[in-house]
Amino acid sequence: MKNNSDDELAKADAVIGQAFGVVGCQPGRSNEDLAEIARELHNDLGLSLILQWEIADCLLYVSDIFVIKRHRIQGAYLDTYEMIDQVRAICDQKGWKKVVVIAHPHHQWRCVMVAKKLGLETLIVDTSRVHYEKNSSQPWTRSSWRFIPREIAARIIYLFSGKL
Repeated sequence: MKNNSDDELAKADAVIGQAFGVVGCQPGRSNEDLAEIARELHNDLGLSLILQWEIADCLLYVSDIFVIKRHRIQGAYLDTYEMIDQVRAICDQKGWKKVVVIAHPHHQWRCVMVAKKLGLETLIVDTSRVHYEKNSSQPWTRSSWRFIPREIAARIIYLFSGKL
């Protein structure tokens, strides 16, 4: 995927941030990296932020954040599709259409495709500085050799279930 220019990014309505891993109840390094990218976009371009809680928790002194904490169905896992569907609902309420998608680089493609499927216009920034979290409570987010096979399977499942 090609990164968008600063001029293109400046035309966005918001930044959406998909979390990646978690260390117990703490965000972990991957989400700290994503939070730094969100902070830069917020500070440099004045964009609103719609973030999963693991990223938002790293941004203590940033205002204008919409936080997504859980699945709308009690006890269900907050997966990529559900998170971005909640983002879409916020965007619909605000009249926003164009979003900058930030996610772990190996997860970003699926996040972008889901956002497009749900009717959002997507812009992309470089997230190559986002690390894997070796201590993640989610084992599949600890390394590329664990995540990439799972991501391939997830893309196939999303494709056949109409989520892509």
